[in-house]
Amino acid sequence: MKWADEGIVIAITPFSEDQARLSLLTRANGRQAGLFRLSKRQASLQLGDFTSANWNARLAEHLGRFQIERLDSFAPRLFQDAWRLWLLQNACGLMAILPDRHPYPTLFEELLSFLKNLSETTDHSAFIQMNLFEKLILAELGFGIDLSMCCVTETKENLTYLSPKTGRAVSTDAAIPYVDKLLPLPSFWLNDNLIGHTSTWDEILNAFRVTDYFWQKWLFTEKQTFPSVRTEIIKYCEKKNLS
Repeated sequence: MKWADEGIVIAITPFSEDQARLSLLTRANGRQAGLFRLSKRQASLQLGDFTSANWNARLAEHLGRFQIERLDSFAPRLFQDAWRLWLLQNACGLMAILPDRHPYPTLFEELLSFLKNLSETTDHSAFIQMNLFEKLILAELGFGIDLSMCCVTETKENLTYLSPKTGRAVSTDAAIPYVDKLLPLPSFWLNDNLIGHTSTWDEILNAFRVTDYFWQKWLFTEKQTFPSVRTEIIKYCEKKNLS
């Protein structure tokens, strides 16, 4: 059993003295694990690296082995700001929720685009994009948040809240009797063009709380949680909100 594909390194852990266990998000083969032989002649792989990968195993269900050629490395461009590295680590770590070997081409393309742009974007834009990526993962796994209309009145105007039970939008007027029980709907979730978007840091912080709520409700088991670095992301949003 073998295949060749492009992949993003989403996890790398030591396996033995001369081998590492890699997890890649590939374009056509989904999340795939395998062993990779370390070499002193080859620079070590880093989280987020974009690679050309060949995987082979005797049987499809075996762990298998990778032969890797690095095509690009994003992490070295991010060291000027800790928050950039946090976002890279969070984005890659979130991929652990995906089932093995199921292709998610949209997630692959969005993750690659996010990592490519991360070294040049502002923190404001990058944190919005990170939150939208968390929302996209929900949708790709079948838990899409429905923003098409108000779930009470079916109006498409003034959508400002979300039902915590269904993930459907609620309009301002329809929300009045239930406002204390609803979640705030981030305005940038409704806007396809984020250029020049004026969301406050308070809104960005609340957006992460909303994705946190739905991930906990729909995706995580008792032993699953967000990557540990997400705590730093929330703290950064809180600090920016107070400044």
